[in-house]
Parts: sequence; C-alpha cells; structure tokens
Amino acid sequence: MTAKKKILIMGPVCNISGYAEHARMFADAFLEDDNFETYIIDLQWANATRSRVYEKKYEECLQRSQVYLRYLHSTNTAMGDGFDCCYQVRPPNEFEKVTNYDIGVTAALETTAAPAEWIDKCNSMQQILVVSEHAKKNLKNAVGANGEKITTPVSVVPFYNSLPAIEDREKFVGYEELTTDTNFLCVSQIAPRKNLYEMLSNFVLEFKDDPNVGLVLKSHIQNNSNIDRNEAMMNIKGFLNSVTKDRKCKVYLLHGNMSEAEIASLYDKEVINGYISTTHGEGFGIPIFNAVCSDIPVIATAWSGHLDFLSAPVENEVSKKVKTKNLFLKVPYLIDRVKKHHVMPGLINRDAKWAYPDMKSFRKNLRTLANSRRVHANDAEILGKHIRSTFTRESVFQKIKDSNLNVEGDSNVSTEDLDKQAMQAIQHTTVMMNIGNQINNISENNK
Repeated sequence: MTAKKKILIMGPVCNISGYAEHARMFADAFLEDDNFETYIIDLQWANATRSRVYEKKYEECLQRSQVYLRYLHSTNTAMGDGFDCCYQVRPPNEFEKVTNYDIGVTAALETTAAPAEWIDKCNSMQQILVVSEHAKKNLKNAVGANGEKITTPVSVVPFYNSLPAIEDREKFVGYEELTTDTNFLCVSQIAPRKNLYEMLSNFVLEFKDDPNVGLVLKSHIQNNSNIDRNEAMMNIKGFLNSVTKDRKCKVYLLHGNMSEAEIASLYDKEVINGYISTTHGEGFGIPIFNAVCSDIPVIATAWSGHLDFLSAPVENEVSKKVKTKNLFLKVPYLIDRVKKHHVMPGLINRDAKWAYPDMKSFRKNLRTLANSRRVHANDAEILGKHIRSTFTRESVFQKIKDSNLNVEGDSNVSTEDLDKQAMQAIQHTTVMMNIGNQINNISENNK
C-alpha cells in the first residue's frame, strides 16, 4: 500500500479576505482527496475578520494538525521529515523555507513588476502558483540590482466559479428597499489600489440629476467590525457630500458579515444592470469574477488579472468564424508610477507602476450601459456561460493536485496512532521538565 503524501497548507483559512478564499481552495482540493494526508496552519491575514463558519468547517483538520505539530516538536522531528510538501498561501515577501519542497501560492502584486526584494524569497520555493497571467508577468518582470531574476517555475491556477446556479440563488432582502430602477454594483475595500473614491465621484457626477439610478456598494476598510462600519460609513458619506450635496442618484452602502449565500445573492442580474470597477490593478478580481459568473455586464479598467475571464470565443453570424472577443465595457488606461500615498514598504515601492483609468471613458460606459443594457446583457450571458464552463471546481482542483506530481512521498513519520503518540510525547516532555525542575531545586538547596 502506497503511503499518503503529507501536505501542509499555511494560510488564512478562517479569515474573510481574498487570500483566505485562496487558502480554502487549496485546503479543500487536498482534504477531499483520500490520496493525501492534509494539515493546516491557520494564519491571520492583516486585520481581516475571522469567521466562525470556517473555524467550524475546518475544526477537525485544525485540531489534528495541532496534535501532529506538537508531536513533531516534542520528538524533535524536522518539518521536512514530518511533511512531504508545504503550500504557503501568502505574499512572496513572507515565503520561507519550511519543508524540503515548498510551493508558494500568491496573487503576486497588482503592479507591472514585483519588487526586487521578492526575488530571493521566490527562488527559495520549488514552485510558485499564481492566480492569473498578470500575476505571472508581475513576478517574471522583477529585476534585482545586479540583474537577478525569479527562476522558480511559475504556473497559473485560477479561482473557480463557486457560486450556486443563478436560478438556485436566494433573493437579497436588501434589494426590496431599492428605490431606483437602474442599479450598479461594486464590492470593494476602501484602499488606494481599488481607486474607489475616484470611481464614486465620477459615478455621482454622471448621474447626479437622475433619481432613478443607484449604486449598491459593499465595502469596508479593514474588516467587518462595528468600529470599521462606523468609520467606513462616515468616510464615504463625507466624501459623497464633498463631491456634490444636491445629488439625486442613490448610493446604497452595505457593510458587515454576510454568508456565502448572501454574497451570491448580491449578484442578481434582474436587479443589477452592471458591475463597475476603476481599479489600478487586480491579481485576479474575485468580485468582478462573481459578476461575470452571474451574467452581469462589467465595466472595468482594461488591465491586469481580471482580463483572464473577460473574453470568450464568439462565432461570426455571417462567416461562422470563431474569434476570441472582449465581452466587457473597457476603460482605457495609462501605466504610470504609483503616488506617494500608495507606497507600502516591502510590497509597493516608489518605482512601482500600475494603471490609471480614463475616467471620461468610464463615465461614457456608465451612460451607455444605463441607456442600452440589452445589448451588453447579451454579451454578458455569452461570457458567463463560457467562464462557468471553463473555470470549474473540477478543473482547478486537478491543477492544484497536479502541482504535487513532482513531490516525493517520503515522510517517514507514522500517523496511525497519532493521538496516542502525541500524548505520550507530551507526557514524556512533562516528565523531563519536572525532573529538570527537581534537579534545580536540589541544587538550590545544596548551595
């Protein structure tokens, strides 16, 4: 009987964030396959909210992982002997040597090139898995002071469509309170990269005299806490009033914890005319992806990770030739250096560049979609059908497991009686500590 490969996944599996969704995707792929013995080290992602739902979902695996890690520590067993492979779901500046075969899993950076500081970290990995072609280019474009490059193989493993079928979704109760017939949606953190305030100001200025147009904005600053809610609401309302105080269009603000079913219900094509984003750059863009998988037309900056799922093969009605076509309303852009307030040491340096969308074009696309939704709704349906059939759970999970093909399953630690072994090891450690304390006490008494 072939021994199962022991897989360690390090990532924020119990948080609510993009990296958390990324970590859960890898955890689920291996936990559902009996050919692997999967363990998890649950990390915290920045100040993101922790989810009791996910803590409950992974509780058994997390407890077993803690027991196994205590056993390895108490028996002085190296991580490389205890695990065959480690998947590290985190930014590359946090990659570290853990086992004999480490795989970095990352969204990389939303700029044209990753910082030089990442090169050594990336080259300490045996593989790197990224979410998009843009993320792959971002790493490959990194150049050190002496011309150093990232030489570790980089492969793309995207997200998959995890939303229920459109016809099976719940109806979002909050939409019953909308007073507008033409509505747009945006799900975005309040962060410089998202370019949210510039998007809001142009939306309001374009529709300030139209009481029948609204924007549903699900947002936060750091997490879903009440403190964050109050600050986010105050900041957004204050900003909107600074743009124009006599606007007639509506901005509906949402904040706080929502279940997976509630999140899915936001993407309702019967209520939402279009999803909008003027992002400076995305590693992937999960909310945009969710809109595409829901047959909702998209207006977005025509650059970075989300381009991977905004085009589809389309057959010409006359010639019958099939060509890949962009099926979203593109916002042109310029690539330029980040601003001073964008800089984040270790991540975004002063020389980094990303996209600056043309806001006149954005406003034109807003008006076009508001006035002629039917044409773009047809494109959205074509795109949604294609993406749902290609970005599937099965195909993505297979890519994840295929990344393990070159990993040798040579861990020599038996886990058949893990709980008993761990308890014995802990008891042994406790006995040795007690003996050590007794020796110290005898030495003190003899002084």
